[in-house]
Amino acid sequence: MLQKTSLQTYTTYLVSTGVFLGIISSLGLMFWYKYMHPLWFILLLLMFGVQWLVFAFVAKYGQDETNTMLKQYQIAKYAKLFIYLIIMVIYVFTIKVNALAFLINFMAYYIVFTALEVWYIHKWMNTIPPTKE
Repeated sequence: MLQKTSLQTYTTYLVSTGVFLGIISSLGLMFWYKYMHPLWFILLLLMFGVQWLVFAFVAKYGQDETNTMLKQYQIAKYAKLFIYLIIMVIYVFTIKVNALAFLINFMAYYIVFTALEVWYIHKWMNTIPPTKE
């Protein structure tokens, strides 16, 4: 039996979380339509793609050295946060349509995907042997 790589395992978790959020968002669109952005699916795909790219970047550097992986993870997290901040500011101040619903959906997806990422990175870090200095 082939052993799954960390990226494949994380992708499985990410897809499961994305499907779960999609189902919750669909139900939210039916019952709490004021708080759901009409383009929630595109926002969910954007978050999914960015999360996967960040983990792929970190996994590339995390196979050999833990110290390098932690530095790359911090760089990727700050870049992701900056990109998300730019997206939120641009949407809220230029488009202004359903801004509250956009921010609610954005923050909910961000919190769930970030919690998944932190949990999985912590779990993955425990399997990497420590480096000798």
